[in-house]
Formats: sequence, structure tokens, C-alpha cells
Amino acid sequence: MTAQGEDILAWLDDAISLREQKARRLGGGPFEVKTYPWGGTYLEGAELHEDEIAHIVLHDPASVLRRCAADRELLELHGGRAHSCPAYDYDGDLDEHARFYNHEVCPVVQHLADGYGWTAKQTSPSKGDQVT
Repeated sequence: MTAQGEDILAWLDDAISLREQKARRLGGGPFEVKTYPWGGTYLEGAELHEDEIAHIVLHDPASVLRRCAADRELLELHGGRAHSCPAYDYDGDLDEHARFYNHEVCPVVQHLADGYGWTAKQTSPSKGDQVT
């Protein structure tokens, strides 16, 4: 694996771990939305608007932990190992069986990293970079 390939895998592991830690600190379970007797919804101990509540419920700790587990499974299949998966070639055509060697980063890992805040211009995390 190249230095950049190792960097992106380490960075992704840190990003996933951060989300897991935050979700576990919140109890690891789903949030409960409560209803006031006079109408309207709330989360215990917080005054939020309905659109904020809907967003929070979609990203409750249980949901975050499921996503992290699924992302780790994808990394196990695609990160740091030789395999083939679909990818676009240099001409922009889809190659359904592109071969990636253990030193190369496949598009699945790149897309996972994008979802955690890695930018295409980033060649490796800088010391002190924070995972978002």
C-alpha cells in the first residue's frame, strides 16, 4: 500500500471511530421524540424546531453505529487489499472488473472518505487535521 493509500485508510478509521465514540456517549440507542400535550414535538431536555428534530432522529446513535459498522465492512473488503470492483477508466468508460492492487485506493474507499470529509485535493491528512 502506498503512503497515500495508508493515509486515507488511517484517516477513515479515525473518522469512523470518532462517530462511533460520539454515538456511544449518547447511549447508542435511538432518540425518542416526545409530544407536548398541546401539540408539537421535542427531545427530552432540548427545545428544537421540527426540522431539527427530524434531522437528529435520522442521525440517532443507533443509526450512526449501523452506518459505521457498514462502512467498516466496506473497508474490510476494499481497503489495503488486492481486489477488483467497478471503476471508470481514463476514457470515462465503466470497467466492471477494474483490478486494484494492495497499494492502490479504489473508488469505494475514496467515496467512503468523501462522505467523512476527505477532499479530492487532499493527498494525506496534515498533522493536527481534525476529522469532521
